[in-house]
Amino acid sequence: MRNRAFLLLTIWLAFSVPALPARAADPQPAPAVCRAVNWLAVQQLPDGSFGLRRPDGSAMPSASVTADAVYVLALLGEQPAGPRWTRGGRSALDALAALAPAYVYSDAGQAGKVGRAVALAGGNPQAFGGLDLIGIIQAAYDPATGRYHPTLLYRHTLAVEALLRAGVAAPPASLTALQTSQVADGGWFWAFTSAQSDVDTTGRVLMLLAGLSAIQAPTAYGRAADYLAIMQATAGGWAVGYLPGSPNANSTALAVGGLRAAGFDPQAARFQKNGQGALDQLLAFQEASGAFVYIAEAGKEESRIMATLDALTALAPYLAGQSPCRSFYLPVFLK
Repeated sequence: MRNRAFLLLTIWLAFSVPALPARAADPQPAPAVCRAVNWLAVQQLPDGSFGLRRPDGSAMPSASVTADAVYVLALLGEQPAGPRWTRGGRSALDALAALAPAYVYSDAGQAGKVGRAVALAGGNPQAFGGLDLIGIIQAAYDPATGRYHPTLLYRHTLAVEALLRAGVAAPPASLTALQTSQVADGGWFWAFTSAQSDVDTTGRVLMLLAGLSAIQAPTAYGRAADYLAIMQATAGGWAVGYLPGSPNANSTALAVGGLRAAGFDPQAARFQKNGQGALDQLLAFQEASGAFVYIAEAGKEESRIMATLDALTALAPYLAGQSPCRSFYLPVFLK
């Protein structure tokens, strides 16, 4: 009798309770990441570095781009000092060591960009390319403001991240300086003084505060998520925000990365446009080659390498530090 009653109750619930709408399966980013990593391998220059393309199509080695490439590869579980990323006897990490002195100078943000990459790649940021990157960062600190750069908030985030990646304690005031710089609209701007935010810096700060630093600030992060929801383009994706323009892969990647780090689902209904979540929208910037374009409009695709590096940074947490592919078909002459 009891079993019959239970069966009747189950049938009644099945017909009387409305079914929740089915949610499309989240995209699996591993294949996209694998294609992008293989594309990056082809972009590496003969001296082991990475660079930006000149108008004639040739590439110019860049310390900034090489640092970002080393950083992203290490995030993905690759080995930037290993044989896969070695060209002409020089690895990507070796190339960065050669380029760093002329790039870093005494700028804590630029030292931070190199330092975070070195630390993640297993190098020593206190003795790299003849530089003490940690010392440069610490020398720039202003205890009165908590800042590592007097005006540029974005560079301050790079300095703080390098310390954390290197296992060096960042002064609490350096994190407070970021928290108190949140703009009234809910986001952050690339400079410390502004009445409006930008998408890129908002995503970057969320990844640092909520992700790497694990600071609990749900109200602040909620305001930032609201800002990103408002700034999302009708067609999907994000532009930089404080300037007019089409959605681009870099801003979209930073928004996706920041939302995920702060505990918000980029695929949630509030970030869906035309039936696609924000992660779908980021993946839509990828070409068949594996590269991500800057803007998906004719003549606006470059700079692909920067767009690809930002996209991979946002996608890396979905892979939990495990490289999704090991290419066995790269030509031998690239090794």
